[in-house]
Amino acid sequence: MTHNEATPQTPEPLRPPTRPEPPAPPTANRNAAHDTLVLIALLGTCAAVYLVVGEAGFAGVISAVAGLYGTWRMRH
Repeated sequence: MTHNEATPQTPEPLRPPTRPEPPAPPTANRNAAHDTLVLIALLGTCAAVYLVVGEAGFAGVISAVAGLYGTWRMRH
């Protein structure tokens, strides 16, 4: 005698969907206050030089301060 009927199987229990772990929060910039102070000091220097030189040297003063700040930030 052959048995042709399919044997009923119990379904696997439903599992809750797995969530991927959230990405780690970015590390805080520990030098934020220091960066701000340096930027303000450079801008103050820029303003002082601008007052002395006048409008003729405005582009040069701004370029120099931007270059100095950029160089300083790259090191940190």
